[in-house]
Amino acid sequence: MLDQHFMTDTELLKEITKVADLNKTDTVLEIGAGTGNLTFYIQKIAKEVTVIEKDKKLIEILSEEFSHAKNLTIINADAVAAEFPKFNKCVSNLPYTICEPLMWKFTRYKFERLVFVLPKGFAELLLGKKPSRLKLLVDAFYEVEYIQDVLPSSFEPQPKVMSALIRITPKKEGNFFLREFFAQYDKKTKNALREILMKAGLSKSEAKEQILLKIKPSLLEKNIVILSLEEIKEVIKGFTGKEKQSL
Repeated sequence: MLDQHFMTDTELLKEITKVADLNKTDTVLEIGAGTGNLTFYIQKIAKEVTVIEKDKKLIEILSEEFSHAKNLTIINADAVAAEFPKFNKCVSNLPYTICEPLMWKFTRYKFERLVFVLPKGFAELLLGKKPSRLKLLVDAFYEVEYIQDVLPSSFEPQPKVMSALIRITPKKEGNFFLREFFAQYDKKTKNALREILMKAGLSKSEAKEQILLKIKPSLLEKNIVILSLEEIKEVIKGFTGKEKQSL
């Protein structure tokens, strides 16, 4: 069963479009449109809207509901796996199960603003309430603003946890090593490190030698996205001599 909680709070839906600062020039991506409650307000304002929805039954509902909306494209796909169309803003009520994968994925896209409703616990991870690899990712790529709490009563069916409305903007600059490393999140650690070192001017053989000298073999075969916080720190320390990005 898909992780589905549909927003029904009209005032919240309007507030989300304000936080996104939507206007008639925007090309908006919406992930997990559900029954289209948020879509309705987005497509009334934006120039173009692309909806990505995984559930085929909901695709049927959306297609019927917005059959006359000329500025709306509906795609039946898994947002984690799909290639995103060009967009400058993404405005979505995100299913909990895809929150983290999408935060990694957005490192590869250019955008002005992301506005999400997501579980409050996940928002707190992004804000660094406790150390995590997600906080390292945020520090490298994003500025995150906590806008407001969102009550369970804003949804149907109601989730068991509090949600949050957040706004994310891209950082123009960040730690070079982490940005290069994290942007290759679906590659093996050894391959990502090799690419970074070759960009820095080393030959392929020199890069391989440096990697073997600095990183233990058990980490090299793991994809970056599954590395733990401690393992990421170990890689950072091996290549920069520092455990934290801010140092």
